[in-house]
Amino acid sequence: ARAHAPRARAVVAMAGPPMPARALGHVIQGDDASAVRLEFWLDYACPFSGRFWRHVRSGAAKYGDKVQLVCYHQVQPWHFQSTLAHEVALAFCRVKGEGAFVSFSDALFDADTQSACMTDVEVENKTKMDIYDSLIEVGRKAGGSLRVTDEDEVKVREILGLDAAALKRGEKNPGNLVTQELKFYIKLGRQTGVHVSPSTYLHGLAVDSSSSWRDDEWHEFFDRHLAAAAAN
Repeated sequence: ARAHAPRARAVVAMAGPPMPARALGHVIQGDDASAVRLEFWLDYACPFSGRFWRHVRSGAAKYGDKVQLVCYHQVQPWHFQSTLAHEVALAFCRVKGEGAFVSFSDALFDADTQSACMTDVEVENKTKMDIYDSLIEVGRKAGGSLRVTDEDEVKVREILGLDAAALKRGEKNPGNLVTQELKFYIKLGRQTGVHVSPSTYLHGLAVDSSSSWRDDEWHEFFDRHLAAAAAN
């Protein structure tokens, strides 16, 4: 398998507002030559997103590179812990490469882990740092492409800390080193018209799907659209 290099800074400095240095989205299966491209927007605090992640990954697996799956960050602000979880995912990608996203998401979207870490009830009396700690621990236990060393954890925590350069400039709300990248996802989601999670797009157009679909429903969906692609 191709090694995933650590990610560089994701912002281009230029006149006007900041712009992403690369296309947004985490490709978790397939590539640009895939016949079918399914994009989905998920929130780590949303149990329906967790169910969707598990089911679509299972349903698409047999198609290999015929189907491209691309995941986007959909932070739902009524769950304050959601922002922190998506920041941690982006920080792990910065340190360990793009493959870290799938491993971290597999771990956090596990039904028991998501319930223990991400519900409003579980985080009610936790601080921001408490939640970061629990999410980093999820990453350390994830395995797969995300094998976190002590040195990696130090780097992740540095990324999640308040932006030191901005603090030196006297900024009071500096964010951290993945804040701007997460802002790009929020901006793209608003521009695309995403509201609920999960939201799905087939070749860029909104398409109905359900987090309750299992392999049979996903196979029917992908078979239908692969046949349409082959006919054109």
